[in-house]
Amino acid sequence: MEESKKTRVRRTAEQRLADLEKKHAEIVERQRAAIARIEEQKKRLMQAPSVRKDRVGHEKRFARAAYVLAPEWDQRHFIAAIELALAEDPETLRNRGEHLLAEHGKGKRGRRPSRV
Repeated sequence: MEESKKTRVRRTAEQRLADLEKKHAEIVERQRAAIARIEEQKKRLMQAPSVRKDRVGHEKRFARAAYVLAPEWDQRHFIAAIELALAEDPETLRNRGEHLLAEHGKGKRGRRPSRV
């Protein structure tokens, strides 16, 4: 009884490269899907009421501080100032901005007059 001897099929370098490319494409596609899921979760979290409330509070603080520092400026002035500030050191700007928001961004204390 003769056993049939299995021969090993040798693949060419091109075939192996094609398999590696296919594997690479599958992995990249899985990563894209995972990143898309993460982005969707981030978007959902950013729409949560508590986050929205915090963001509105930050916007109000910014508006108050901007008005106190430069009451005659409008959006065009702020955009131009942002462009000029991009050349500065970000860490220095952040520290200065935090200081100014703490100083000028707080609301007035006490009761607000009722609107008639």
